[in-house]
Amino acid sequence: MREADQIPRNSLAWLLLAQAVILAPHVVHVPLWIWGVWLFVVFWRWQIFRGAWGFPGWAVKLVLVASSSAGIYLVYRGSFGVQTMVGLLIVGFILKLIEMRKRGDLLLLCHLGYFVIATQFLFFSNVFAALYGLLSLTVLSATLLASHQSLDQHRFWRTLRLTGMLVLQAIPLMLLLFLIAPRVGPLWAVPVNSSAAKTGMSDTMSPGDISQLSRSAELVFRATFDGDVPPQSELYWRGLVFSHFDGRRWSQSNAQISRANINWQEQERADWRDELRYEGREYRYQVIIEPTQQPWLLSLTAPQQWDSEAGLTQELNLQRKRPITQRIQYRITSSLAFSYQADQLEDWQRRQALQLPGGSNPRTREIAEQWQREAGSAEALIERLLQHYNASFRYTLQPPILGQESVDEFLWQTQKGFCEHFASSFVFFMRAAGIPARVVVGYQGGEYNPLENYYAVRQREAHAWSEVWLPGRGWVRIDPTAAVAPERIEQGVDFSLEEEDIQLLDNSFVSGISLLNTLRLRWEGFNYLWSRWVLGYNAETQGAFLERLLGGMDIWRIALFVLVAGALIIGAIMLFLLWGQRKRYHYPADRYYQRFCNKLARSGFSRQPGEAPRDFAQRVSQQRPDLSTPLYTITELYEWASYAGNQAALVDLKRAVTRFVVRPGLSS
Repeated sequence: MREADQIPRNSLAWLLLAQAVILAPHVVHVPLWIWGVWLFVVFWRWQIFRGAWGFPGWAVKLVLVASSSAGIYLVYRGSFGVQTMVGLLIVGFILKLIEMRKRGDLLLLCHLGYFVIATQFLFFSNVFAALYGLLSLTVLSATLLASHQSLDQHRFWRTLRLTGMLVLQAIPLMLLLFLIAPRVGPLWAVPVNSSAAKTGMSDTMSPGDISQLSRSAELVFRATFDGDVPPQSELYWRGLVFSHFDGRRWSQSNAQISRANINWQEQERADWRDELRYEGREYRYQVIIEPTQQPWLLSLTAPQQWDSEAGLTQELNLQRKRPITQRIQYRITSSLAFSYQADQLEDWQRRQALQLPGGSNPRTREIAEQWQREAGSAEALIERLLQHYNASFRYTLQPPILGQESVDEFLWQTQKGFCEHFASSFVFFMRAAGIPARVVVGYQGGEYNPLENYYAVRQREAHAWSEVWLPGRGWVRIDPTAAVAPERIEQGVDFSLEEEDIQLLDNSFVSGISLLNTLRLRWEGFNYLWSRWVLGYNAETQGAFLERLLGGMDIWRIALFVLVAGALIIGAIMLFLLWGQRKRYHYPADRYYQRFCNKLARSGFSRQPGEAPRDFAQRVSQQRPDLSTPLYTITELYEWASYAGNQAALVDLKRAVTRFVVRPGLSS
C-alpha cells in the first residue's frame, strides 16, 4: 500500500478517542447492546493494529450489519422515527471502524462523525450540550488533522493546539452566520419519538396523580414578566379543565376535547368570548416551556392576547394545534380579575358542570343536599365546606389509598390528602348540591430567580383547584387546598408539608447551602438566557434584531453587513496569525542586539548567517572605522549580558543600541 494511503497511527488513536467522546451523550437513549458492539469493534481494531487479526470478510460484515439492524428494528418496534435513524447512523459509525483500510476510509468516517455530533442536539439543547458539542467537534477535527500528518509523527499536544486554534478562528464566522443566515428551524425542532415523552401533567386526574408528580423537581417552564409581577398567591398557571367524572377519574368531556370548542387566533372572534370581561390590570409575560408532547399551553387566567399559533378554549385555557415536541417560547397578556359567563350557562354547559356518576358516594350526596337546604345560598354552602376542611383535614403527600367510594372515604373517614383529593371532593360536593363546578389542573407558584428575574415552575408546583359557577358572578376560582394548607399557596409546597413528607420531595441538597444555592440559581439563570436568546432566536426575533441593527431588512443592507463584518473578522484573524509568527527572543539581549543589526542592515551592513557578533563587528569596522568604537562597545555589552548574565550590561546595551545611529561617513 502506498504511504499516502496508509492510516497514521496518530490519527487512529485520535479516532478512537473521538468515537468515545461523540458517542457518550447517546448513552441515555440508545440500547445498551450497542455499547457492547462498540467495545467489540474497538478490540477487533486493536487486534488488526497489532497484526493478530485480519480484516473481517464479507460474510462477517454481513452478519454484523444484519444483526445490528435487526436489533435496532426490534428495539424500536419497527418504527422508523428519528430515534431509529439515529440508532442506525450510530451503528454505521461504529462498524465502519473495522472496515477501514485506507486513509480515504478514515476521512469518510470523520465526515460521518460530524453527522453523529449533530444528532446529539436532537436530545439535548442546553448550554452544557453546546459546550460538549464544541469539544466533540474539536476532537474529531483533530482526527482529521492527524490523518494528514506523516506516519511517524506523534505530536499529540501540537495536534490538539492546532485544532483548537482552527476552531477558535471559526467561532466568529459561526456567530456571524448564526445572526444572518435565514432561520429554517433548529435541529432540536425535529420531533423525537413520542415514546420519549417526559412525565408530567396528564389529560386525566385520579387520586395520587399530582402527589406523585409533586415529588419531581423537573423543570416545566420559565416565565418572565414585563414590569409588575402578581403576588405568589395569584400565580395559578392554568393547564386543563376537567368536567367529566367517572367515580374515580376526572377527564375532559367530549365537548371539551372537540376542536370546535377552540377559538383559534386566525379565526374570527367567537361569540362566546363576548361573555368574557376583563376587569383588572394586565400582566404581560413570556413563557419558555419544555417539551411536554402535549398540545396545551400554560397561562394565567384570563388570557387577553397570545401568540398566533395558539387558540383559546371555552374553559379559558390555551392550546396549540400540534404537541410541544421542542422547547418553545410564547408571549401572553392576562388579566387576573375578570368575569366570565356571569349571566347564564347554556344548557349543555350546565349539564356538563353538574354531571356525576349515578349512585356513587351516597353519603356525600346526602350531606350536600342537607347542607344546601341549611345554608340558603351557594356562598354560605362553600364557606361551610371550606370550614369543614379547615377543621380536621391534613395536607400530605402520603394519603391513604381510597376505595370505590373515594369521595365518601376522603370527606368523612381518612381526611388526609393532596390537592387533587381536595379539588375532586369539593367539585363533587358542589355538584351534588346542584352548583355547577369543575376541576382545573396546572401549576401554582414557582421559584423566583432574582439573578435573572424569572419564575422557574417545576413539576413539584403541580396543583389542582376548583371553579364554581355562581349567578351574577360567573366562574369563580375556589381552592380548597388553601383552606387546609394556606402556606402551600402563599409560599410553596416546601413550606406546607410536614418533615416526613418533605423527605419525599426531590430537593437538591445545595438548596440548603446559601453559596451553593446562589451558584445553582446563577447556572439556571445562564441556561435561561441561553434558551431565551440562542434557542429562541427564530425568524421573528432575527427580523427584529436586523431591523434594529441595520435599519431595515433589505438584501443590500444584509449583504453589505456580511461583507464588512466578514472582512473585519478575517482581517483580525490574519493580524492574529501574523502576530503569532513574529520572531521571539528568549533573552532580552538578543532583542536589543537584533535591533542593532537592523540599523546596520539599513546602511548596507547585513550580518551573515552563522557570523559571530565579534566577527561581524570586525568586518563592519574595516569598512567604517568611524563606527569601530560603538560597534565593539555594543558587541562587548551583548556578550556580557548574554553569556555572563550581567544585568547592568543589559541596561547599558539597551541604552547604547537606542543611541546608536549610522550616518554616512560619520561615527555615531
